[in-house]
Amino acid sequence: MDQHDDALYNLVQEINDAIYSMDSHFIKVHQHLVTDDLSTKQMILMDYIHKNKSVTIGQIAHYLNITSSAVGQLVSKLEEQRYVIRQINPKNRREIFVHLDIAGNQYFKREEEIKRYIIAKYYSKLERSELVQLKEIIQKLNNIVLKEGMVEEI
Repeated sequence: MDQHDDALYNLVQEINDAIYSMDSHFIKVHQHLVTDDLSTKQMILMDYIHKNKSVTIGQIAHYLNITSSAVGQLVSKLEEQRYVIRQINPKNRREIFVHLDIAGNQYFKREEEIKRYIIAKYYSKLERSELVQLKEIIQKLNNIVLKEGMVEEI
């Protein structure tokens, strides 16, 4: 590594440290404001349903990289608490759709309130032009990461 590489490494490390610190704080704020007692897998599953509106057990299994039976157990627990509801596909009775239920919709309404709180408390302190620039930089870096793909060797 030469001096240029060391400087780049240090700069990226400072960026990563700041992002980690900020994310850790946001997680603490979120935990303080959320009263739901959901596991990480349950939250990921609900987020997937929320983004896709209607999904099958098979789609969830593929997304979470777990068996359909494991998904069934996760869904059953969430169904008991009215976060999700299962419905048989009228066009293919062997297929079951999973949708958000009453508590699931309330959960995402609360999530929206928390996002707005964080934006008002923190992001609103930046200039609009800074936010646009931040968005563009993050999107550019994300596109590079996605284009380059998985790390094959270190």
